Amino acid sequence: MSVLHLSLPDQSPVVVAFPNDAHLHERAATVIRDAFVIDPTIDALIADAVIDGLSRRRPGWSPTTVLTDPTELSLIAVRSEDRETLGSGSLQERIYCAQRLHARGAVVGHVPAPLLTCARETFGREAHAALDSFAADHFDGATVSGASRPATFRLSANGPSPAITAVIPTAGAAGPDGSPFVDKAIHAVLAGSSTRSVIVVIGDEYVGEPEFADPRVSVVRRPPGPFNFSAAVNTGILQATTELVLLLNDDVSAHSTDAGGTAWCDQMAVHFRDPSVGVVGALLRYPDSSIQHAGIVLDDARPLHSFVGSAVEDLGCKYADVARDVVAVTGACMLIRRSDALAVGGFSTEFPLSFNDIDFCLKLRRMNRRVVFEPAASLTHHESASREAVTESREWDRYIGRWGHVRDPWYHPGHARPDDPHRLARNADHLDPDRVPFITQARSTAIVCQVHHSRIPDAG
Repeated sequence: MSVLHLSLPDQSPVVVAFPNDAHLHERAATVIRDAFVIDPTIDALIADAVIDGLSRRRPGWSPTTVLTDPTELSLIAVRSEDRETLGSGSLQERIYCAQRLHARGAVVGHVPAPLLTCARETFGREAHAALDSFAADHFDGATVSGASRPATFRLSANGPSPAITAVIPTAGAAGPDGSPFVDKAIHAVLAGSSTRSVIVVIGDEYVGEPEFADPRVSVVRRPPGPFNFSAAVNTGILQATTELVLLLNDDVSAHSTDAGGTAWCDQMAVHFRDPSVGVVGALLRYPDSSIQHAGIVLDDARPLHSFVGSAVEDLGCKYADVARDVVAVTGACMLIRRSDALAVGGFSTEFPLSFNDIDFCLKLRRMNRRVVFEPAASLTHHESASREAVTESREWDRYIGRWGHVRDPWYHPGHARPDDPHRLARNADHLDPDRVPFITQARSTAIVCQVHHSRIPDAG
């Protein structure tokens, strides 16, 4: 393996580790040196690469991706105080270094430009041992197991599954077969894990009195008035008696109850063994199995779903098939901590229909909680089938006023979307432009906001 030492003016030196067969870009040393000089708060740096002839445009620093797609850690630069973990710069030593960086909450920048060219590294027993160490230390004894592609992995929990309360707001709308959508959502929840209760939240628009035979299902009413998704969710969160709470739309149904031998909701829950994780979202598919949700990106502040309409099997090169950090996930299927929700005031009722999930994720990001997308948890989403999707201008104005300055560090600036104002929901396909500008400024994953959010009372 190769190690490069770089001196910095008035700062500690930097050590760069990469594979032996890698060819560094002629400007790589200058770009790395400049990134540390421009932003002295950066503790380490990662960068894009060309691997086996293919450009790998990586998202910002993601401890989750180190575990699920570790061979992507082809280049890492650290200040001299972290050099001991790098050793000779082998893949396993780069993984150990990433483990140390995550443990101490280091600031890791990302240069969104290819700084080296190399072949994909062989993933051997030593690298697997480093990965197991990372998972065990930071995910309370969890292990890693093989995923869909070679040298990709998913987290696996050891021990009993945690108790989870599912909160499902519903208006009682019926599906094509005449049965309420919420029935299928409840079935998906109860089949997706071994231990949980379900709280169905209804409002004034619900016709009749809901009856559910399963004793694990209870019904509560949200505050009176027009439908407000945020108010409904907050009602359920306050009633929940478990720390982990699953927020689920009533138009979500089971696509698969198995995630490599693990129930889909338990696969989401394993990420909460890391206390830095605050939200986990699932892979949602349309009834034809194409992608409806695989994480959310912010494109000029506008939240868009990634890879909409594509097949997840075709997008391994863009990280759609591995768990990874994202800026936000949809509230249609979102696992959270109850204590975190109370700490940030729950879902903001100023967003009754739209942007409430984005706002919630960004509030948690501001608390240094991470948001993770988990594709091994896969469900079918009949998007807006039970309620028409409506975006009101005042919600957009509030959202932009609060978060319009936020940039998404996991949305690569070299990616582009089709410019179709009439199909904004399908505009985040991550189409690659013909040329990628050589971008030298490193990006940080910090999310900041100066707006104070009031708290909701804890009824528990």
